[in-house]
Amino acid sequence: MAKPKKNKTAAAWSLVIMGAGFAASLPFQGVPVGKLLVGSFEAGLVGGLADWFAVTALFRHPLGIPIPHTALLPKNRDKMTEGLVSAVENNLLNKDSITEKIAGFKAAEIVLDTLGRELHSDGIKTMIDTLCKRILAGLPLEQIAPIVAKEIKSQAGAFDLGPILERAAVQVTERGYDAQALDYALKQAEEWLVKPETILFLGESGMKAISGIQMNGLMQFAMNAFMGYLNEDRLGGIIQGYLFDRVEDMKREGSALRYKVLDMLRTQAMRIAVSEAVQDGLNGWKNNLLDGWNAEETVLNKLIEMRDKALVAMEDGRYVDTYALPAIEKVLADLRADDALMTSMNGKIVEGVTTLLEKNHSKIGNLVRENVDKMDNASLISLIEDKVGQDLQWIRINGAVTGFIIGVLLTALRMVLE
Repeated sequence: MAKPKKNKTAAAWSLVIMGAGFAASLPFQGVPVGKLLVGSFEAGLVGGLADWFAVTALFRHPLGIPIPHTALLPKNRDKMTEGLVSAVENNLLNKDSITEKIAGFKAAEIVLDTLGRELHSDGIKTMIDTLCKRILAGLPLEQIAPIVAKEIKSQAGAFDLGPILERAAVQVTERGYDAQALDYALKQAEEWLVKPETILFLGESGMKAISGIQMNGLMQFAMNAFMGYLNEDRLGGIIQGYLFDRVEDMKREGSALRYKVLDMLRTQAMRIAVSEAVQDGLNGWKNNLLDGWNAEETVLNKLIEMRDKALVAMEDGRYVDTYALPAIEKVLADLRADDALMTSMNGKIVEGVTTLLEKNHSKIGNLVRENVDKMDNASLISLIEDKVGQDLQWIRINGAVTGFIIGVLLTALRMVLE
């Protein structure tokens, strides 16, 4: 506002100078120089007054006198408003020009590049931290748990344990678990055999077994004689020694007895593994466990526990730099490197903006009209004068100066002709 007012003052002073010069030179019009000055200042005064009248007539009635064809802007306000709206809609911001401009606008690249530059700023880190914590804390675990539980039960129910049992039987042999189990059993047997009470147990068991044998005639007599020779300690020692020898033999690699025992173990293990009855029983046992398992409650408790632990771990916010930002940067890099995806995203953005523009283009003109209509004549004139007043005041100054120069030329020409 200061500069137009300064120019307006300068324009007023141009009139004052021309008027004062004209008045001051009147007494000297009898001499050539005075006559020349009178003609010059007179022409400058007329030019300045004419341009003052023209500039003033644009905005208001000169001197408040309702002269026809003055105060043009207030009288033609509606036309001016419609012209402004038309210029904005059809020339400055017409749909075709906007669509053409945004068609080559790589909005997706700009957005991703901006995110990449600002990703490590404190504000973005704080926003990511807050957002992650709120998302995690707000997860509807009560709704997620039934879905997870149902899927777990479905997958477990459809899972056949038979192949696992068969594979386990093969693994027992391939990894030597059967040999390790046999060695462990032999070690336990050896420790049991060397115990003093074992001899008594073996002797008593053997004596009972022999006494139960029924024979006839001479064989019975011989058996009774043999039984008279034996007692629990002797028989227990004989059996202990025999078993101990067998144990030691089976502990030795290459032993035929060890090989037979291992072969029997492997054969029985595989028979059990491929048995339909065993597999059906194992699957039935599994299904019974699943039917009696309150999966929803278990899953919900586990999800709550995991969420609470995660929130505690996220408390200091260090996860943002350690995990969140690298993950986001990788996603941004992958997106940026996918030319087809970027082209598709830009197309969608342009399509969205174009559609939005087509639906709301008329609102641009309406907005201009509404803002102009909100202003009274005085405010509108003040706004226009503020924006173009500098040039308008220079018209007045130029009119006075140009009139003065033309006055000099015309008066000089008249003096020469006279």
